[in-house]
Amino acid sequence: TLEGYDVRSQTVALVRDHLKPGEFYRQREEISDGAFRRLARRCELELLYRVAKADSLGRNAPWVPRERWYTAEAQEWFIERARKLSVERRPPAPILMGRHLLEMGLKPSPLVGEITRAVYEMQLDGRVRTLEEAKQAAHALLDEPRVDSTNEENTDAGNGDSV
Repeated sequence: TLEGYDVRSQTVALVRDHLKPGEFYRQREEISDGAFRRLARRCELELLYRVAKADSLGRNAPWVPRERWYTAEAQEWFIERARKLSVERRPPAPILMGRHLLEMGLKPSPLVGEITRAVYEMQLDGRVRTLEEAKQAAHALLDEPRVDSTNEENTDAGNGDSV
């Protein structure tokens, strides 16, 4: 790390994903906002834009006819959309936190993490935008029947209520 910044993981992610801006651009009619938000969890999109743009423009050799030169159109589209979603520097912060679930009466358990992760995925997809919607989504998830690893329905302390 450098002053708290995880240089290694960012570098690995930038190298791994440096073609994503072009891929997203080619699929721009289908690519979701959630795809941008998820990519922002792996690396800083502003840096990814710069690496991808340098990679693309660096392919232009003087002996290649200008009409065959690479442009930065895909990268410019990519960063514009990332900025529109406010994820160019970091992914969105989770709306629903474990403390909200505890305030709703849920007991501390691995279920708290499962629910917060599931609701965060909904948030990344744009299906949850406010704390109230996040709490409603958590309630809906809690109301779903759950199956544990032994394929038996989980019950709350043996009282027959599904969790």
